[in-house]
Amino acid sequence: MATHHVLTPHMTKVGALFALASLVGNAANATDFFAGKTIHLIAPGTDVAGGYGLYGYLAAHHLGRFIPGRPSMVISQMPGAGGLHAMNYLHEVAPRDGTAIAVIVQDLAAQQVLDIKGVRFDAIRFNYIGRAAANVGVHMVWHSAGVKSIEDLKQREVITGTVGTSGNQIDVMRAQNALMGTRWKVITGYRSTSDTRIAMERGETQAAIGPATLFSEQLKPWLEEGQVNVVVQYGDFRHPTFRDIPTVVELADTPVAKGVFKFLVSASTVGRAFAAPPDVPAERVAILRNAFNAMVNDPEFQADAKKRGADLLPMPGEELADYIKSIVATPPAVLQKTKEVIGAN
Repeated sequence: MATHHVLTPHMTKVGALFALASLVGNAANATDFFAGKTIHLIAPGTDVAGGYGLYGYLAAHHLGRFIPGRPSMVISQMPGAGGLHAMNYLHEVAPRDGTAIAVIVQDLAAQQVLDIKGVRFDAIRFNYIGRAAANVGVHMVWHSAGVKSIEDLKQREVITGTVGTSGNQIDVMRAQNALMGTRWKVITGYRSTSDTRIAMERGETQAAIGPATLFSEQLKPWLEEGQVNVVVQYGDFRHPTFRDIPTVVELADTPVAKGVFKFLVSASTVGRAFAAPPDVPAERVAILRNAFNAMVNDPEFQADAKKRGADLLPMPGEELADYIKSIVATPPAVLQKTKEVIGAN
């Protein structure tokens, strides 16, 4: 026979006090936990100066100052499969006690949804700590091409160089050609974004994709002198440097097309972000998130980021987690159309 308990106001207050004491105790235990510990930070790839390495080393240098107990930080770079090895390690092997975090691969959610070979993680289960910066790409066209907008691109072919032979940059241009009627002619195989810019400057190509952040300093003269026209940015929000340039999502004219481009540019929004493995105790995740938020707002950290050429456009861990969920939940119709258009020639 089930027993029915009636809570009196006194009992409710007592229960609340016990609950509060439990929460305080858990928080105190989490604070004590990090004292004397070492947090291992994993950065995908091997390039220290590349995006993942740059932000990984920044966090390794500063984050420990903001974690109660001031744990030491050690960074390791993990190459392989375009970052998938690092993400699989974080999901399957890394300690689940708060002593392991990673710079996440920016398209991890999209790779999962597209069933990319080698993905063994569930992106939703990671504990997202926060984003240091978005990674919005912009498409620039050399002035001699006479193209200043997407509408111009529907009237004439523009030769553009891209890094590698596959990937998001190529996919987003194929999608534009298929869904918007643009006439990008893609030349693949360049080793770096620097090489694509050099090819454009030499006249081998007419256009290139580059990070929006480079135009605040390094590429600013090109804008000021009218050497390039930025026609579109590959994000689902307008980067602060290009508030007057439309995003590819804005330019799409049907709900399905907008969904396709939002999915394809989701990596730009995820950007340079950090996560802990699944199943880390909630109070320790909260400490890591609070420490991350304090770090990105710290003048010393901001000065170091500027010195290293690292753009900052932070997003809290909770908001990042919700964004990842929205990408994983991409509607089937949008996903099917995405697969169709990125497979087009």
